[in-house]
Amino acid sequence: MTKILAQSDFIFLEKIDYEKEELTESGLYIKKSQILDSTSIEAKIISMGDGTPDASGNIQPVNYETGSIVLYDATSRIGVHADFDIIRREHVLAVVFEDETE
Repeated sequence: MTKILAQSDFIFLEKIDYEKEELTESGLYIKKSQILDSTSIEAKIISMGDGTPDASGNIQPVNYETGSIVLYDATSRIGVHADFDIIRREHVLAVVFEDETE
């Protein structure tokens, strides 16, 4: 894949295979594309811009970085490419951490 250097407040996320069928706990096969209107999706950040300055010229810090796994609203994607999805920083809902106590 080509190296991507995001600008401003854009975040490039590792492409999710929305057509891949997954087996649910109840034994049903479902595609992510069938539930996009009502779910959030986890994805890995492959590139993110530095952020957009506010009115006073400051860039608000965030608690995630390139390589972090984040949860975002799938309907907030502003760009779709063959290899990645594009969102803005404001569309990140949460950072996903593995539970190290298990």
